[in-house]
Amino acid sequence: MSRDPLLKVYGHIYPVDREFYDALARACADALPDETDIPVIEMDGDMARISFEGAYFPVDETLEALARGLRPDHKGKLDVLDMEGWRLTRHVFDAGRIKSSSASLNNVLDYSGH
Repeated sequence: MSRDPLLKVYGHIYPVDREFYDALARACADALPDETDIPVIEMDGDMARISFEGAYFPVDETLEALARGLRPDHKGKLDVLDMEGWRLTRHVFDAGRIKSSSASLNNVLDYSGH
């Protein structure tokens, strides 16, 4: 019997070198996805892509790894959708900083600028 995931996490950051990617992969290693054959993090050229649906994702550890490696030329975001709490938390990476904000999933289209 399948159940809906409690947490969905989607994001990307670029440009990423192998050292930064490896640090992010280590930070994501404890994730508990619903489908074990789908990678949580993948390299696509110089971009690291995160795609996760499941019970647990190490958000704090991943943000710490991002903060340690973040440079002014990095761009990207990490969206964390808490399906149980019905919230979207968006972490935007720009100019060497992480800016985080949160909103109800009921207001996600207004929140995301669409």
